Amino acid sequence: MSEQSQISASVSAATKERLDRFTESHGLKKNYVVEQALLYFMEARRDLPDEALVPVRLVLEDNDFERVVKLLERPPTPTKALRELMRGQDR
Repeated sequence: MSEQSQISASVSAATKERLDRFTESHGLKKNYVVEQALLYFMEARRDLPDEALVPVRLVLEDNDFERVVKLLERPPTPTKALRELMRGQDR
């Protein structure tokens, strides 16, 4: 039998609600989901460089935000180099 240890963490009410719905709909125990999530997170942090992890929230000045919105609404035409990269072609 493996040793068990209890941890405590505060999460937002919305996160707890999502966890409750997820575990119930998949027939899983919360302990299992939380432990697996922690293990995956720690593995990713160990294996990936810091710059590979994009923050969940970006804070932009109003002008920068408007620029991002315009680019999303009317993206520029992809360059030849970008098309080749997306196709996996070597240069």
